[in-house]
Order: sequence, then structure tokens, then C-alpha cells
Amino acid sequence: MGFMINSMVVVLLILYVIWILKPIFEKASSIKIQLFLSSVTVIHFSAALFFAYFLEHLTTVNDPINFYNNAVETTNWFSLFNLGSSFISFLIYPFVKLGISIEVLFLVFSTISFKGILMYFELIGIDDLAKKNILLLLFYLVPSFHFWTGFLGKEALLLWLMVLLLKKIKMNTYDWWLFPIGGLLFLIRPHVFFVLLVAIVILFFTDSRFNKRLKTNVVLIGFLSILVLLPVFLKFFLRIETLDSSSIQLYITNFLEITSNRGNTAISLTETTIFTRIFYLVLMPLPFLYDIKNTFQWVVAIENIYFLVALIAGGIYIFKNSKKKYSLSNDLKFAGISAVLLIILFGSYLYNLGLGNRMRIMFFPYLFYFLIQMTNKKQHIKKFND
Repeated sequence: MGFMINSMVVVLLILYVIWILKPIFEKASSIKIQLFLSSVTVIHFSAALFFAYFLEHLTTVNDPINFYNNAVETTNWFSLFNLGSSFISFLIYPFVKLGISIEVLFLVFSTISFKGILMYFELIGIDDLAKKNILLLLFYLVPSFHFWTGFLGKEALLLWLMVLLLKKIKMNTYDWWLFPIGGLLFLIRPHVFFVLLVAIVILFFTDSRFNKRLKTNVVLIGFLSILVLLPVFLKFFLRIETLDSSSIQLYITNFLEITSNRGNTAISLTETTIFTRIFYLVLMPLPFLYDIKNTFQWVVAIENIYFLVALIAGGIYIFKNSKKKYSLSNDLKFAGISAVLLIILFGSYLYNLGLGNRMRIMFFPYLFYFLIQMTNKKQHIKKFND
């Protein structure tokens, strides 16, 4: 029975992937774009299958097993309802009880993130990109991007939700769908939710097209959301039982002790500055600057060489055109602000390079969206004089 159910799910996933890929593939203006889409598809699902197959050997990445086992061992579904990792177990509970295997759940989550990737390509207008964007487009072929979004975990859902949010902002459709999107973001990674909420408030507050009343309402909603949800975050995510300054200070002290020299690529929070940790977060390890010890670190180091070149090239282009007076579209403002705020957030508590490689999935898509659109002459930037 279990084999039949799992086989049916796999067939349905394959049909769904073909269904969502076919329209964008047919609209592709050139064989190069079609090859690019095919490469992304193959790499994405190959990474998911590779991760699932070697899961037991990846001792440093045990989240999928924990999510699955929690769902298997629990008899009360609603006891799993909580923030963060427990919420993933809550989501997969019905499927686990139906007999869906962890390998098939990998494919389910990788399909969700793949849907997000395709929506992302539609937002950047992949057919209209100039040749100079090819360097930046290579980001979507980077193995670690698909490794972290192709497995049973939070990143797959986050990618999809963050692309949905970006799409709503680009289309200027500020409707009630923002609430379930925000709610799911909060349940999965509440600290990311707070950053994106602040980015939206800044976006509205700085946009002259919105009237004063609307700006006031958005700021008020943002303030009330933080006021209500911050205690929930502290109590149920950080596990701070009593919400007072001494308890928070004790949590910080314990966090510094727990994360001290944690893992093979540990970063000391007390002996580094936030600027050093941001550098480590975005670009390390790099050959000759870090003692690379295994194959996985070499793969990441090669990726980081690409990131360094891409960021320098994008930065130079933007700097050379910085004297021109432009009015950034809302999606670009939001992507840029969110990426910067997320980098600062993660850099503030980065204690392990492996963790940093995973954190990038939550800001690199927005950062590369910003860079690609900024270097694309047909993107939505208008001169003040137009």
C-alpha cells in the first residue's frame, strides 16, 4: 500500500513539474534560455535526490531526519504546532501517517521550491535579459542553492514564500493574501519575518506615491505586529520563559557558550566583529584565505569565487551609473533593503561557516534579483525626467 501511495505521489509531482515548466519553456525566446531552464531543472532535482540518497551519511545535516521522525513518533498532530522546526513536522504529519516516505517528501519540498524558482524567473523577465546578465544568472546553477532548497526543510518553503511576497510587491497587489504569506513566514522563521516586515514598512514610508494615511496605517500595522508577535518569538522560538532583561541576558550568555567552537568551521562571536562575520557569511571560504579541509568546502569555495566576481561586476556597474537620477521600482527597493537587513541580521550571530552557507539562501535570491534588474536596461527603473 505504501509503495502504491508513494508511486502515485511521484507521478503527480512529475506531471505537475511538466505542467508548470511547459509554459515558460515555450515562451523562451532562444535555445539558450531553454537550455538554461533545462539545466536548472536537472540540477535542482538531482540535488534533491542526491541529498535524499546520501542523507544518512550527511552527519552534519540531520534536520530532515528529525522533522520526519518527530512526525512518525507523535500521535497528537497539534502537539507539533510551534515555531520553527516543529512547524515543519506539523506540516508533514498527515503525509507521514499516510505512509509517504522521507525520499518522496524531499521531492515534494523540492517541487515547492522549484515553483518558486520559476515564478522568480518570470519576475526578472528572463527572456529580456541582456548578455551582461549572464554572469549573474549563473547564480541559479550554483549547486548549494539547489542543495539547500531541494530537501525536506524550511528553506524550500521560505524561497517560495519570499518569491510570492516579492511578486505581490512588484504587482502592487497589497491584498489580504499578504497575511497568510506573512503568517507562514513567521511560523517557519520568525526573525526573517520581522526583517521583511521592517523592509515593507520602510518601502511604504519612503514611497511618495502612497498617501499619508496609508503610510500611517502600514506603520501602525507593522508596529502592532511586532508588539504582539515579538513576545511569541521570544517565548516559543528562543525559549525564553520569562520576558525580562535578566532572562534575555542569560539567553545571550548561554548562546555564546553553546556556539563557542561549534563545528569544524566555527566562528567566535566574541573574537570577531560583525563586519568580519558579514564577510565570512557572504564570501567564505575562499581559496588561500581559508584552510579548506574537504571536498564540500572546496565546492563552496569555488562557488564563492563566482560570488566575489559577480558582486564586484554588479557593484562596478551600479557605481558607474550611480550619478544618474533614477527612481527605483518598489520591488527593487524591497529586494535591496531586505537583502541588506538580512545580511546584517545573520552576520550578527554567525558562528559557523556551514550555517552561513545555508543562511545565504535567504538573502542571495533577493540580492541577485536587485543586481540583475539594476543591470538590465529594460527593468522597471524610471528616470526622474521621464
